[in-house]
Amino acid sequence: MLKNIEILLLETSHPGNIGATARAMKVMGLKSLSLVKPKKLPTNDSYALAVGCKDVIKRAKIFDNLTDALEKSEINIGFSSRERKANVPKLTIDQCIKLLYAHPKKKISILFGNEQSGLSNKDLLMCNYLVKLPTYKDYQSLNLAAAVQIFSYELFKYSFKHTKPLLSKVKLAPTKQKNFFYKELIALLMNTKFMTKKNVKSLTQKIHIIFNKALLDKDEVNILLGIIASINRKVK
Repeated sequence: MLKNIEILLLETSHPGNIGATARAMKVMGLKSLSLVKPKKLPTNDSYALAVGCKDVIKRAKIFDNLTDALEKSEINIGFSSRERKANVPKLTIDQCIKLLYAHPKKKISILFGNEQSGLSNKDLLMCNYLVKLPTYKDYQSLNLAAAVQIFSYELFKYSFKHTKPLLSKVKLAPTKQKNFFYKELIALLMNTKFMTKKNVKSLTQKIHIIFNKALLDKDEVNILLGIIASINRKVK
């Protein structure tokens, strides 16, 4: 099973869902779990629903914010039960699974939002891709652990197919490096008046989406940072 994949739960409101998620993961071979700002830390309810998968909870990493949680991640994929206005590239679940098997050496994070509100628009800016699981039109909201179970099952099922992974030696830029690049680029664009207080929100979103689509490697981000530095020197 792919060991490079981490499940991230954002701001879970019920600790029982943490345990149910741990069980959904481990029965399909996934053991790496991170919790971002859970409303409550794992409780007896969590362990009760985890049954024989308590070790997944005990090893889970806990973060105060999504930025820190994704610091070393190279590809971030968000799951959402509803259509989103943000122009983040969309994948079907089948396309998502194939992408994961094509990059077995990359650090990949799978994001699941809060039970009630899902991923926020700010969370989406951190995602390279967005996946919407197909559901019946009359009611489309899946239980959190159920969504994780479907993803984990599809990932596990694909492992039985005799396909040769498309190995890539390119070292994709981790999220921490990309966030620094976004910060420097936005600061430059504010300084040159390309971005203003009126359009900073919409343009910031579009900038994230444009460069997330590119799946930049470390060298490419360093080149872009060098370009920004040279422009800053000239402007000053």
